[in-house]
Amino acid sequence: MNRYAYRAGWVKYGLLTGLVAIGGAGGLYLSGGWPGAPASPPDLKNSGEPAEPAPPVAHRFPLSALDAKDTIETPSLAADSAGVVFLTWASKTAETERTLFLTRTADGGRSFDAPKMVGKGGVYKTSARGKAGGYERRATPHLAADGGRLHLAWGEALPDGSGQRMVLATSTDAGATFTAPRPVHRAVHTKVAFTAFTPGPGGMLACSWLDDRAGSQQPFASVRRVGAEGFEPELVVHPGQNGKGVCPCCPTAACFAPDGTLYVAFRNVTDGYRDIAVGRLRPGQGAFDGPFPVVSNTWKFDGCPHDGPSLAVVGDALHVVWMDGRSGVPRGYHARAGLAEMKFEARELRPGAVGTQGNPRLFADASGGLHAVWEESLGAEPAISQGHTGHQHGPPKVGAGGGRAIVYAHMPAGAGGFGPARAVAPRPGAFQTRPTVTGTAGGDLFAAWMELDESGKAVVATRLAPGVSRE
Repeated sequence: MNRYAYRAGWVKYGLLTGLVAIGGAGGLYLSGGWPGAPASPPDLKNSGEPAEPAPPVAHRFPLSALDAKDTIETPSLAADSAGVVFLTWASKTAETERTLFLTRTADGGRSFDAPKMVGKGGVYKTSARGKAGGYERRATPHLAADGGRLHLAWGEALPDGSGQRMVLATSTDAGATFTAPRPVHRAVHTKVAFTAFTPGPGGMLACSWLDDRAGSQQPFASVRRVGAEGFEPELVVHPGQNGKGVCPCCPTAACFAPDGTLYVAFRNVTDGYRDIAVGRLRPGQGAFDGPFPVVSNTWKFDGCPHDGPSLAVVGDALHVVWMDGRSGVPRGYHARAGLAEMKFEARELRPGAVGTQGNPRLFADASGGLHAVWEESLGAEPAISQGHTGHQHGPPKVGAGGGRAIVYAHMPAGAGGFGPARAVAPRPGAFQTRPTVTGTAGGDLFAAWMELDESGKAVVATRLAPGVSRE
């Protein structure tokens, strides 16, 4: 592959990582009471006087030593109708084992329950190709709350070790127990990866992923309609140019519009350009429209950045955030398009910022405000002398340069762009990556991310400070 030199050493972590994928447990049953927790969480909306705001605390959940070298796995957050916020992640707890954990806060982020194991199983690894020894698929769990139901979707290794599937389990008791996991797709022999999961109006659900059943990585999606027991047959979102697939190792993104239209975003490949595109599935359609390019022929790149888009619908507009390196440095961008026209206008997320950026994520609140989090370098980082060639692996060198922090920005309802961006909980020398963000009906915002420092790797979660969450 052609070499592509960046000016920031963080790219070793964000862009020179291995093929992201999904691993997990085969045929597990998720159950068991929450250790030390009440039978049901308190109803924060009907508990009398509202709780006084507490100073934000960064809660750390240590991972195993085997997780330290992983640069792809990401946590997930969701808030239910009672204001309880749930956090999930996957940890490699043995060479051939991954474990899913779940915790929650019912007091506005002052404290989290002790993490509970909700699943454990094997690790699927792709077949070796050339000099490479194959790539591990990761669990990449996703959470979504729908009324009194909490949905958990993740990647599960097939029992015979031949591949992986995406499965869904549901809890009706605030995460104390879950139903047995069920596949979200009809194909049996799959190797799904780079997944996304989203709730929709009236209880609809949708999943998206990449898999290579046609010989190259293509984006697929499946929808579970209101009142249905299972998911409809999966549909290919886009076969790729000349049917040769899309960027093979960037996560997909999915979201619904209020009318039930599903949007799925992915990193496309067109004539060597790796730009974000969106497919659209309207209610009643049997195939996706598009794809609609977010930008056209912008980033020519011969490699895989391992960094996918994020979507949100606000009113009659679709919003997309993503990273690309068109300027020679990985930068975050935001675009919006009217749902009817699907013609995007794009701009930088944080114009004038000096550092490298990556992995932006969106959350739309009930008032029409939009919230974005991403990772950004804190200071000077060592230069990369050999550029990017294909898939490479390895965590960053802890303490090198200024590290990396999660950054937050807010776009109020009706605004033309995001306001000032602020680091959430920066720690010089530490590397914070793969953020996620959610909010409660009461307006509290929470962020979570992976963090690597000299003591090891951890999942970190916090309620965003009032000065950060409100501009």
